Amino acid sequence: MKSQNKSVYFSIAFTTLFALAMLFLTVTIPWLVPFLCRIMERETLVSFMTVVAYLSLPAGWGAVWLLYELLFNVKKKHIFIDENVKYLRILSKLCFYVGCVSAVAMFQYLGFLFVSIAAFFIGLMVRVVRNIIQEAIEIKEENDMTV
Repeated sequence: MKSQNKSVYFSIAFTTLFALAMLFLTVTIPWLVPFLCRIMERETLVSFMTVVAYLSLPAGWGAVWLLYELLFNVKKKHIFIDENVKYLRILSKLCFYVGCVSAVAMFQYLGFLFVSIAAFFIGLMVRVVRNIIQEAIEIKEENDMTV
């Protein structure tokens, strides 16, 4: 029980670090993207990469919000509830969205292929977890009606 609480707090802490990183990226995109393009020797892609970064931001912020919602539900011991299934469904769609944005972006810079594959794979894993939670909810409801 205690290690589960530690795990939830650890996950909340990492989500907070991710939120701080998102805040940093949100604020510094106008400077960070040109800097990274210079390092990669792709100065011609600055505008394109900036658009890709801004298109991806809502998914990142949405993921942060959904992770907080899920983690605080877990902290309150609200695991097998429809609300969590909804959050996981939205989270998987955000991953698929980033996968699509990256898939289009890879036609300008092939490095986005890896981002696209990773985003689609993470979206798939979240979708599988969502399906498992949905099945668990149905089994729990059947058991509750039986008892």
